[in-house]
Amino acid sequence: MLLFMEKLYDMHCHVGFAPAPATVAAEGAQAGIGALSCTVEPTEYEQLRAALADAPNVAVALGAHPWWIADGRVGETELARFCELARTTRFIGEIGLDFAGPRDTEESRALQTSAFACILATCNESAAPLAPTNPEGATATSGQNRTCIATTSPEANPSSEGTLTRSATDTAPKLISIHAINAAAAALDALEQASTFALHRVIFHWFSGTSDDLHRAVKLGCLFSVGPRMLASRRGREYARQIPLGQLLLETDMPARKDDNLPAEVWRAELNNALSGIAQLKGIDRAELAEHIASTSRELLIR
Repeated sequence: MLLFMEKLYDMHCHVGFAPAPATVAAEGAQAGIGALSCTVEPTEYEQLRAALADAPNVAVALGAHPWWIADGRVGETELARFCELARTTRFIGEIGLDFAGPRDTEESRALQTSAFACILATCNESAAPLAPTNPEGATATSGQNRTCIATTSPEANPSSEGTLTRSATDTAPKLISIHAINAAAAALDALEQASTFALHRVIFHWFSGTSDDLHRAVKLGCLFSVGPRMLASRRGREYARQIPLGQLLLETDMPARKDDNLPAEVWRAELNNALSGIAQLKGIDRAELAEHIASTSRELLIR
């Protein structure tokens, strides 16, 4: 074993998709990997948070993926539970908008946009403004019969009556991982309208908007998680080259589907591939880039 192992951070993965998440997390820790593991719906979040309670290297994010919203797997009941749980955690993701393929209909756009606005409003409840490092309360109810139920701010640990109680996370800025496919401008609009940039830190996962969208997101202080799949396209590589160093993060978006495994050696290799690719694109020393990205990631993951 190497005497020194460079710490790598995967800022958008899906450890909950693996058959044995706790094993993946433990083996990742041994391989020098820290992570933000996103979820796709509240039940997965609750299960994964319990499974990884003893995994200090993996932060679990509460998600309501736009695919699950569009096809009804996250409906009103699940969204209400999301809104309750959002007050117990700093980490939110994967959320956002996806207007591609079968989700590019008027009905799907309206459903997703309504749910996204509701989610962002809930994230803002009791949040304190950030220090002025980024540029720049919404109600918790939005249209399309999507309502985030307003309750007393809760905590992760339920009381003996089963209700949720106040937590320090109520006022802490959240770290939010955004999915936006054919919808970067719409997502940015919603985030600005909800004052999200003034209150929270926003990561765009695998950014694929237009060049104008990218420049707007950079100016708004967004971070960007970049992985091998983003770097596989010419546009993705050019975006990675343009993103300021202080706004760059790594990701794998792995496992790609439910019940796929994520061996530690594969996990680390994917992160190394992304790191090396970005270093080459930017013409900077790989070790210097690794430390810069690790420092940014560590700061974001402080709980």
